[in-house]
Amino acid sequence: MTPVTLFSYITPEEQERMRICFDMHEAVYRNNETVMEYSSSMKKIGLILYGRAVLNCCDAEGNQHIIDELNKDAVFGEPFLLPTDSQHYYVCATEETRVMFIDYEHVIKRCEQACHHHSQMVSNLQLTAIQSRQQNERIYMLSRSSTRKKLMAYLNALSTEKHSKDLKLPMSYTALAQYLSVDRSAMTRELKNLEEEGIIKKSGKQIHII
Repeated sequence: MTPVTLFSYITPEEQERMRICFDMHEAVYRNNETVMEYSSSMKKIGLILYGRAVLNCCDAEGNQHIIDELNKDAVFGEPFLLPTDSQHYYVCATEETRVMFIDYEHVIKRCEQACHHHSQMVSNLQLTAIQSRQQNERIYMLSRSSTRKKLMAYLNALSTEKHSKDLKLPMSYTALAQYLSVDRSAMTRELKNLEEEGIIKKSGKQIHII
């Protein structure tokens, strides 16, 4: 199955018309040059035209991790914000990389002419955003250095997704241990420690983050 990209099912002619409509512009970055820093007020989307970049994460302890590789047709920016507020994310080129930037507000606002290519881009963007967020969340969790950190990364992500600190695990504890690639017994001990330390309350699969 061919993965969906930003311009899937949009003809080259339609893409050209969209350049003006969506306020698109391009820029070239050298190796190790920062392409974008994520913030809560981002207003643009980046599309890799050629080259390679990486999405980096710097956590609250100052540890840096590579979350994802961004190659041709990869999209990053506004709709791809990760839910952990204490992390700093930024995109850095690892070779000469050309990026097309698109004004996000032009994409999401309703097109007066109800253009097919506008609707198609919004659909493509939603699909790629969901796929990217799910992948990046999983990579981030697995990159944590301990069972405790993996577990808290998962619970915080689930809390953000549900907009609540009262959670019901969508899987068994055995499946969760497999999902996080940790030992089931070690995870059970960490859950008990978190409860004793007053960080969570647990009753079966119901968990409340304090």
